[in-house]
Amino acid sequence: MEKNAGGSIKYYLAVSAEYKNDLARIRQWSHLKVGFDEHLIWVKDFEHAQIHSGEVRSIPFGRAFYEKGNQLFPLDSQLPERFVPSLLWTPIDRALPVKLPSLNHHYFGIDERLQINLVQRHTEAEAVAMITSASVLGAYLKSAPSIRLEKIRWTILEADQVFLLGTPLLPLSGDTFWARKDLLLPSGFDFEQYILSDTIQKIINPARDCWVIWHNDSTYSLILKEHLVTLSRSSFRLSFNHPEKDL
Repeated sequence: MEKNAGGSIKYYLAVSAEYKNDLARIRQWSHLKVGFDEHLIWVKDFEHAQIHSGEVRSIPFGRAFYEKGNQLFPLDSQLPERFVPSLLWTPIDRALPVKLPSLNHHYFGIDERLQINLVQRHTEAEAVAMITSASVLGAYLKSAPSIRLEKIRWTILEADQVFLLGTPLLPLSGDTFWARKDLLLPSGFDFEQYILSDTIQKIINPARDCWVIWHNDSTYSLILKEHLVTLSRSSFRLSFNHPEKDL
């Protein structure tokens, strides 16, 4: 059963209690609810893409179901296996609290260093920012409708590059990013230890006055939020000292 007409199908995941720690892989989906049934942990309220995602498939011995008429059917089956369990459902972040390691936010010794790696992400997230070249942006601005620029803020980076923030993104070639709060990650990638996102934020950007741009090699750059201005032909022209006739 693959179709999700109008989002009306409800999905469930059953996992043996001994694999409870593996549910950390889906804890970032805060809308999920968790219930405990003897030796099983049940999770519900998945979206269609989530129940088929790599995060769910990688949970050992997890079994996915869809609901129909208060009965649960294994995915890709039209034969019911059991009724929907009657449980006390709790938000996943309450049912599975995270125990973070003790970290010194001001200094990392040899045994306290936090290794941050980016890995491929199996579910899509909306891109909200872009890095492209000034020449690509300038060519677009020559004929771009003003309404497409109103929600975009921008600033100049080094090496003739510019940073654009806002949706919908402009139809330009460049590197795109999605957001975890003020952390901007390359499209298609996420932190290997994404449950530490808040800790990473506090260490790198405690005042939250910057956008933190992560690169594919797990390095990052900081851009002060106050340096961003609304994109317009005039702001571009003044920043690069282009004569008026060019735009």
